[in-house]
Amino acid sequence: MESLIQIINKLQDVFAVIGEHKIDLPQIVVVGSQSSGKSSVLESLVGRSFLPRGTGIVTRAPLILQMIRYSKEERENVIKLTKNNEIKCWATFLHKPETIYDNFDEVRYEIEKRTDVLAGSNKGITHEAIVLKVFTLLYDLTFVDLPGITKVPVGDQPEDIDEQIQELILKYVQQENSIILAVVTANTDPTTSESLKIARKMDPNGIRTIAVVTKLDLIDKGTIQDTTELLCGHKIPVKLGIIGVVNRSQKDINDNKSMQETLKSEKEFLRLNYPDIYKKHGNKVLAKTLQDILVKHIKKTYPVLHKNLQDTKLRLENELVTLQTPDSKVSFILSLLKKISKSYCDTILGNRKDISDKIVIGGARISEIINEEYLDKINQINPLHDLTDEQIGVILLNTSGITKSSFVNEKALEHMIFRQLNNIIEPSMSSVDFVRVEMLKIFDSIDENILETLKRFPRINSDVRNVLNKMLDEKLNDLKIFIRSFIETYQTCLNTTNPNFLFQLVRSSTEMQDENISAFMNNTSKNIEKFVISEDNEKEESEKNIQLFKQMLSGLNDLDTNIETSKQVKIHKCLTQCYFEFIREIIRDFVPKRIHHKMVKLVLDNFEQELDEKVFTPYVINRSFDEVMIEEEGVIDERQRVENMLNAVNIALKNMIDIQCF
Repeated sequence: MESLIQIINKLQDVFAVIGEHKIDLPQIVVVGSQSSGKSSVLESLVGRSFLPRGTGIVTRAPLILQMIRYSKEERENVIKLTKNNEIKCWATFLHKPETIYDNFDEVRYEIEKRTDVLAGSNKGITHEAIVLKVFTLLYDLTFVDLPGITKVPVGDQPEDIDEQIQELILKYVQQENSIILAVVTANTDPTTSESLKIARKMDPNGIRTIAVVTKLDLIDKGTIQDTTELLCGHKIPVKLGIIGVVNRSQKDINDNKSMQETLKSEKEFLRLNYPDIYKKHGNKVLAKTLQDILVKHIKKTYPVLHKNLQDTKLRLENELVTLQTPDSKVSFILSLLKKISKSYCDTILGNRKDISDKIVIGGARISEIINEEYLDKINQINPLHDLTDEQIGVILLNTSGITKSSFVNEKALEHMIFRQLNNIIEPSMSSVDFVRVEMLKIFDSIDENILETLKRFPRINSDVRNVLNKMLDEKLNDLKIFIRSFIETYQTCLNTTNPNFLFQLVRSSTEMQDENISAFMNNTSKNIEKFVISEDNEKEESEKNIQLFKQMLSGLNDLDTNIETSKQVKIHKCLTQCYFEFIREIIRDFVPKRIHHKMVKLVLDNFEQELDEKVFTPYVINRSFDEVMIEEEGVIDERQRVENMLNAVNIALKNMIDIQCF
């Protein structure tokens, strides 16, 4: 039976072929700075020298390294193919599955060559992975080797190379199913280690991080005690362990020192320098530890991974439904138009099953516009906006012409009411525009599958949107004309005897009732009394009373006194305010109802019929179904991508059945 790790390797192969995906596979991600010994660690685990070396960035593409323990039958098959009876370790690449490499110098050359294909030859990096399978008798293990962390561009490296590398590393280590293998050098302060900084950022509790300490042979003898504390876990807070290793030096590589000799030298070095803990360190211990960790991790993450695959399968199947080419174009378009109308109406009426809990949309947003935002705007309008006492006084004088003004100047009042009600027209017209805009926006909130289908066919999409736009424009113009006319009616036809207005007047300020309404009658009666007394008893006051009587007969006009104390100004000011508030109450009740009745409801009632008459029927008459069903550029590629991804997920689910047996 295949090992758990080999099953995960198969999943990696499947998803590596299709490129970008959101499947979070359990894997060991190797992170380390340049020259930290990252490549040497991997080569020691594999037992072969095969990774590119040199200055600057050598690893420029993610390298998925799969170590696979082969069976006797598999080796016999490879011997037949290669004619090499001595073969004990070989490699293949996912992009060249038929080529078997038993010379690992050629493996190195192929990695370099493939990197240039994927990332170019200008020292840039790529997110597209290279998958290398190494068949060995040692272990089942899988790694993702990433570019070494760097801060300063070297040579012809891009200026933002550090940001590019950080982005690539974070893409892998932030996945919850990834185990972080942080490579740390013994001859530097671990608190400054870039790999540990990234690990702490993505795994703050250290529950999925293991640290590997390299270059133990390069430290000063006097610091062995400090290094011992480091290897015992006293300085690095990681939960999966800290393992020290001694790899080949550059001199060892130049001298072609074998891996077997290196492992022997490593064991002896650790025994001599770290006698109390040496059995817990070294490359062999590292390999065994990583294997155990990865197996446990696969078992632990299996339920989440399986659910993720199942959810992805369902999502892709739904996507594919919207991308499939219909058998009958006529029935497909007819059905699509009905679905569009229903989803649009459901969105406005609140009948959608997939109700948003994030933002207010659809009919609820329309209601906000016409029942809250509009009312708030007109409620904030000052009835006496831009109408001062001085202006009222001038209006009273100008409208009375060559005659004295009566107690209530009807012409002045009409002029002021007309002027102030103008302030309601603009927000009323704007509310209609806002509702129209919102009803167009609502179309982009209908069922996502329907919208995705429409995107495939630009002609149908355009025709449907044009119908909705035209319907709203027609309703918009008629509605705005009617609302304007409704408000203008109240501007030009005053009815100060309306019981509701009189009630509004009664509810107005006591100043209006106590001082202004009674002002004329009180003053008149007193003046008459004075006139009588003057005629009988005080001849010297007769002239004064004659003037008062003359004023009563010719009409009230106290504008010759201070405007601020003019009763005539006060009463016209109060009448204007009361009448404005009386009409505003009527308008704020009427406008929302009219918008709902003559725009929203009419569109809801007639949208399906309009689509049938203006879209489907012309298609039938002109026999243009083939023309309108031409897909948008890129849809065929997208359909192929979804099909490939769905196929990969199905294969992955099939392979995961074996995991349940462990």
